[in-house]
Amino acid sequence: MLILDSLVTLPFIDTFSVQLTASLLAALFCLVFFGSVIIYHHFIYPVLIGALARRKRHLRLPAAPVLYPKEEHHESELGWPKVTLLIPVYNEGALVAEKIRNLALLDYPSDRLCIFFLFDGCTDNSVKVAQRTLEEDFCCHLNCQLHIDPVNRGKLAQLNRAIDRANTEIVALSDLSALLTVDSLKIAAQWFKQKQIGSVCATYRFLSDAQMQEQSYWQYQCAIKQAESHLGSTLGAHGAFYLIRKSLFKPLPEDTINDDFILPCEIIRQGYRVVYEPRIVAVELENSPLKQDFKRRLRISAGNMQQSLWFSDLICPSYGITGWMFFSCKWLRPFIPWCFIGCFLSSLWLSLISVWFTPFLILQCLVYCLVALQQVSPSQNNILIKLHYLISGHIIGFLGGIYYLRGDYKRPWKKVA
Repeated sequence: MLILDSLVTLPFIDTFSVQLTASLLAALFCLVFFGSVIIYHHFIYPVLIGALARRKRHLRLPAAPVLYPKEEHHESELGWPKVTLLIPVYNEGALVAEKIRNLALLDYPSDRLCIFFLFDGCTDNSVKVAQRTLEEDFCCHLNCQLHIDPVNRGKLAQLNRAIDRANTEIVALSDLSALLTVDSLKIAAQWFKQKQIGSVCATYRFLSDAQMQEQSYWQYQCAIKQAESHLGSTLGAHGAFYLIRKSLFKPLPEDTINDDFILPCEIIRQGYRVVYEPRIVAVELENSPLKQDFKRRLRISAGNMQQSLWFSDLICPSYGITGWMFFSCKWLRPFIPWCFIGCFLSSLWLSLISVWFTPFLILQCLVYCLVALQQVSPSQNNILIKLHYLISGHIIGFLGGIYYLRGDYKRPWKKVA
């Protein structure tokens, strides 16, 4: 400001020129700043942590467990820790039988695994289907209990109560719509032999190819999670399947949105590691209709804003490289839509001042027009599909963040049937 004030006193420079120069510099700074944040979050950070993870070659994964036929008994089976598996259910009768049969295939001692189906005020045939399936010869060996609550209290209330009552050190959580690979529990159990491991997270896959946009996104996210796990702790899990130490569990507040992120991050706060295990796969059976998928993504976006505000302390240098990864990947995410807006507005202002900046504005307009065209008339072009998912995701992220800040997600989450 002192420089600008001194310029005004010069006879050959009028006040308007100084103000125009100041506006130009301010708009240019905004363009560079917001553009740099966008590029860093989407491109520089993933490349950087990937390179760092490849250099850290000394990390060793636990050896893959040996799978034994169900009818055989081995002394090595006796060493496996007890696990409690919790599965919330709300009006999902079409998927209950598939889930139970999948659990019957898991290679884990039946006397070391206790399964709880948490029926949360179901009004369909979910309970009857579960009872009938558990009577099948193929499934009768399962140590399974049906907790039937006549009142729909919400997923968080059911999980808080069930985890608190679990009498095993390892607690696993899984969605009913996700099928698990046969050796999932044994691989996870080997991780928990290391005392510094507080949570183990599975990778996520889709059974159907119909979710091509989301599949590409999750491949991108899984690569980031694997690199983060190599360097420190992966940030958050996917609700399809993950495991925690019960001793590290803290009850979730009623207004928690992304519980599968909050629980692992609370474990990181306590000084334990959260690892991503690509050999444990959870396969999603259910495809969400477009309207329901929009609501789901909107709620996740609101949760992104919530977790950035709740866990701002994770940026602290005391968390080391995990703090940097949290800032770069998770903390920045709900603010990226604002960077897009700031980048567009600064480009617009700069183009009015100088034609040199017009190409930046035209390029952004072209991208947004292509996304709008893809929304109205979808094409099979892979680049357009990914671009549409990226930009539409940030639009939803902007709305979700606004909705959270104005208090639209204060009530406990209850799944829509």
